[in-house]
Amino acid sequence: MENRNIDFIVRRYRKGRFSPESGWHRFGVVPVSAWHRFRVAAAVAATVVLSAAAAYIYKEYHVAEPTRQSTPVSAVSPLTEVKVIDFENAPLAEVVRKIETVYDVKVLNLPDNSSVYELSLHYEGTPTDLIAVINDILGTQMTVAEK
Repeated sequence: MENRNIDFIVRRYRKGRFSPESGWHRFGVVPVSAWHRFRVAAAVAATVVLSAAAAYIYKEYHVAEPTRQSTPVSAVSPLTEVKVIDFENAPLAEVVRKIETVYDVKVLNLPDNSSVYELSLHYEGTPTDLIAVINDILGTQMTVAEK
């Protein structure tokens, strides 16, 4: 550095002029104590807990009990009823019999050579969807009808 730069610094230097504390004070920012931070964190935590409790109470007492209206109960069609059915190396004729008993439906267009086909599957759904899946797998044209 040149002599002129050093002279400039020496003339304007004051102790503590470049300290971080005095810089923050010049900006108007005061240091925050640890207790103040703790109180703010405790207030935020209390707000979260109280909000969660209020939401739970509202859900339990206002949302859970809908207004009771008398609506007629309609019978569920066997074609739309969802059930679970399992097969393990079963011939197609046995699969169709089990579908008819479990779902209480009638399966139509069973192929003549149904003993050639064997199925192993686990299915949860309606009988129309199950027969559609079997038709896709085996290339058959079976349909489902109510009894």
